[in-house]
Amino acid sequence: NAAKRAGETTVEDEDRTLDMFALGLDYQGDNLRLSGDIGHQYHFIDQPRPSVTPSGGLPSAPDADDNFAQPWTYSKEKQTFGTFRAEYDFSDAVTGWLAAGVREGEEKNRLASMKAGSTGSGTFYRFDNVREEEVFTSEVGLRARGRTGDVSHEWVMSAAMFDLEARNAYAMSGNYAADIYQPFAVAMPDAIWFGGAMSNPNVTERTQTQSLAIADTLGFMDERLLVTLGARRQGIEAKTYDYNSADRLSSYNRYKNSPVAGVVYQLTDELSVYANYIEGLVKGDIAPASSGGVAVVNAGEALEPYVSEQTEVGIKYDGGSLGGSLALFTTERPFSTVENGVFTDGGEQRNRGIELSVFGEPAYGVRLLGGLTLLDAELTSTQDGANEGNRAIGVPRTQANLGGEWDVPGTNGLTLTSRVVYTSSQYADAANDLEAPSWTRLDLGARYRMVLDERDVTLRARLDNVTGRDYWASVGGYPNANYLVLGAPRTLTVSATVDF
Repeated sequence: NAAKRAGETTVEDEDRTLDMFALGLDYQGDNLRLSGDIGHQYHFIDQPRPSVTPSGGLPSAPDADDNFAQPWTYSKEKQTFGTFRAEYDFSDAVTGWLAAGVREGEEKNRLASMKAGSTGSGTFYRFDNVREEEVFTSEVGLRARGRTGDVSHEWVMSAAMFDLEARNAYAMSGNYAADIYQPFAVAMPDAIWFGGAMSNPNVTERTQTQSLAIADTLGFMDERLLVTLGARRQGIEAKTYDYNSADRLSSYNRYKNSPVAGVVYQLTDELSVYANYIEGLVKGDIAPASSGGVAVVNAGEALEPYVSEQTEVGIKYDGGSLGGSLALFTTERPFSTVENGVFTDGGEQRNRGIELSVFGEPAYGVRLLGGLTLLDAELTSTQDGANEGNRAIGVPRTQANLGGEWDVPGTNGLTLTSRVVYTSSQYADAANDLEAPSWTRLDLGARYRMVLDERDVTLRARLDNVTGRDYWASVGGYPNANYLVLGAPRTLTVSATVDF
């Protein structure tokens, strides 16, 4: 698989280049299956439109095709990877597998991170970053099936390992005037704060995780009732280092035994109910170099790992032509924050939600696919009770999407498509004083299938953001960050596929 893309985007003065190559090889024998993949990707963006951190008020979204980036900004990323997997059937009931993967990544950015108030005026600062990563993963496992009386069993045992070494350096300037509604170019300012050497960054993070898991899925009542019971032994060893001196800033080595439980009951051939519970040991967040244009005092320091918990119950229906699911879930995890320039624990975030999905063909030639998520993300157990009970940054209460296809009668091969996406308002600060408004986007498209010179040909056209809506698509990104990301403008895409 190979691809090359180059040229202007729908955002003014923003250019992108993407080069990608991937090779996949597979072998299948009587008992042995092998697969391997290698790939490389190069992605360059000239004058990438920056996100905007609200300051003293929340600005209205500017024109979606406007670009308030500085002309000297860019983002460059390279990724090279390789994976290998082998499976062997020792018998009809026992299968083993072995997998490994490696990735090398390099990222270089020169950005103009912006802050703006309700009038659109504000400041920007130059932020340069270089990051190099080396990742290695491996997994070995065994899967077996058997019976004890009327009860069936499917046992799974697996061990996995993840190893990461990251090098990082950054440079920052002071603040300079900017305006997102009337952008103007500024000569590239000199950097005055540095973290490491941009030409030869130091190691800033080493992380290694291990996992040993075992589970048994028991089948009762001719497999209509399935019960899964399992456990994991997880370990995380993490070390972070100072950008300049390479001295160790933080380290920990934690282990946790985590339960896994699930049950599925098939009420009818079409209808099933289920419930599950899982815990997991998760690496703590690492302090960023800056927050809102201010250098973070303990940049690079890692917070302690934590145990995440998730509970889910639901019901699924698949009637062939129509189907859907309804799930209720709750998760708990801590969140991080920056106070007085120090990156620290902010408290706990509890997410409770309902997720509905539907799919199928309610009438001949009409297909639907949609979903609805209602989410209550509340800050609990916050420091000194500040912001306790408030909603988490960047989490909308409602997200919905509905897509449809219609095969036009009397026109063989012509299909019209549409999609509606809705996201409710999102808070842009922990105090819930700043709120990004809700938005709705409409996408329309068509495809036409035909036979040309005895070859199958498909022509496609899609118009995204048909109404040209200007909107803040999301809030945040890094944990507890509150920057605003502008949605994409009206975009037309056309393509053709030919089968040989």
